Amino acid sequence: MRDSMSNYSWPEPDSVREKFKDSTGEGIKVAIVDSGIDVSHEAMEGLELTDDVAVFSEGPSLHVVPGDGTDVYGHGTAVASLLRKEAPGVKIGSFRALDAGNRSRSLVIAECVNQAISRGYHVINCSFGCRGLPRFVMDYKEWVDQAYLAGVQIVAACSNVDAGIREWPAYFPSVISVRGIKCQQGDFFHRKGRMVSFLARGERVEVPWLDGQTKIETGSSYAAPVISGKIARLLSVIPEIDPALIKPLLANLAEPAPEAYVG
Repeated sequence: MRDSMSNYSWPEPDSVREKFKDSTGEGIKVAIVDSGIDVSHEAMEGLELTDDVAVFSEGPSLHVVPGDGTDVYGHGTAVASLLRKEAPGVKIGSFRALDAGNRSRSLVIAECVNQAISRGYHVINCSFGCRGLPRFVMDYKEWVDQAYLAGVQIVAACSNVDAGIREWPAYFPSVISVRGIKCQQGDFFHRKGRMVSFLARGERVEVPWLDGQTKIETGSSYAAPVISGKIARLLSVIPEIDPALIKPLLANLAEPAPEAYVG
């Protein structure tokens, strides 16, 4: 994919901005690697998942089974709702990696991502992070690199404690990493020269949860799908763009980071 697009020139930002305003992300596939998506929730009305799979491990063995339109924790449904608000025309796939305790294993996450890449997804939303211990680096780097070579955009949430704390996959340069801040829903910002360079709303966000309920949640998890949606909207209006240009183009379209978040 990358070689076939390598001669595509830098798009004219004002023209892209104009098209971007009205884009819904139609025709773009976004994979949500999370705890599943509860399609019966009122907030998911009208949603038909393009794929719905669950991956789990038993010892060294991996199993890929139907997800059955369920969410075992609530987090994935929340993320899906925010993605739909930002890009209502996207096609969504649910790849369940997190369990009922909001935990997972590196090999399970890798299999979910590999499934999404093989099924032709353009964007993969990872509203989670693994603390940056050296022994986990290669577990994540392998599939992050595979996505990069396939021209697939990985969007990841950073640490909720401190954006400067290394977490995977957010701390790989090819990943579009996001920090949650206090701002209006849909606003997004860019901090030049930071590993976690994009900012979007992640404080006191009302989201759907389990059993038809809603919650007020805070975390970078809820900022990541805003950025995933914006990428989907970009890809929808300029599908021929070289994937390597998406990150700098998104930075060009974003507002400068508020003063409180520059440092």
